Amino acid sequence: MNIPGYEKLNEIERAVVDWQYRLCGDFRKALWEAIARADEGNLQRLRLGFPNEVDGYLAFRAVVKKAGGDVEAGY
Repeated sequence: MNIPGYEKLNEIERAVVDWQYRLCGDFRKALWEAIARADEGNLQRLRLGFPNEVDGYLAFRAVVKKAGGDVEAGY
């Protein structure tokens, strides 16, 4: 991995960086796609098995919304 400061990130932050920089394998890619498409009920179900990824997605979504973007639209 050649991302400066990666080792300083916690597990949730690493999960988001891996997703955003497309450093995941096929399973993780599919998982992130499911997380991004899930409604709130299914998001909570996914959190049971993948808490870091769901928490990372929710934090990412909050940052995008704060910046005036639209996660669902892709910007």
